[in-house]
Amino acid sequence: MKKRAGFSLIEMIVVMFIFTILGGVVANVIVSSNQNYQLLEAQSVVQRDLNLGLDRFNRVMRSATKLLETTNTNVKVWGYPNVNDVAPSEINFFLTETKISYSVIAPTGSAPNYTYNPANAKTLTLVPRVTNTGAEPVFVYFDDTNAQLTSPVVMADVKAVEFRPLATDVKNSLTKPISATTRATLRNFKTNL
Repeated sequence: MKKRAGFSLIEMIVVMFIFTILGGVVANVIVSSNQNYQLLEAQSVVQRDLNLGLDRFNRVMRSATKLLETTNTNVKVWGYPNVNDVAPSEINFFLTETKISYSVIAPTGSAPNYTYNPANAKTLTLVPRVTNTGAEPVFVYFDDTNAQLTSPVVMADVKAVEFRPLATDVKNSLTKPISATTRATLRNFKTNL
């Protein structure tokens, strides 16, 4: 008797089983690669936001002429947010819920009697999403010997401000926040006025 050309049922089942296993492996690799890409993208965005926030904080704090308020979640100064400013603005860096913002109030009037109207405040986001709490302060203060000051801080003793945001992404892809720290020395304080 002549055999028919073709595959038996068992051969077909074995081939389908092999293709199913290979398909599962390929799908797993694709899903894993996509998850890794999303994680790397989230880390990149958070790191970029942190770098921009740290840079802005440093530039403003180094131009500060007077310290107005100091807490673990808030620091307010008179300073120059833009290079071309001729008079100091009132600048407030603060933690609000899950982000760090800063507000700028341009001065009105004439020197040396500038006024700062809170209604004129322009508020911007410094770091879009943070996990800082009272146990992990956003701002830490140091004296002229680099000793950390404890709360309540005496503003006359503050010579440097450290900014310590713990940033995460908006989608919560990161398993733990990315931390960054910068310390700005207050070098433009006016002591002769």
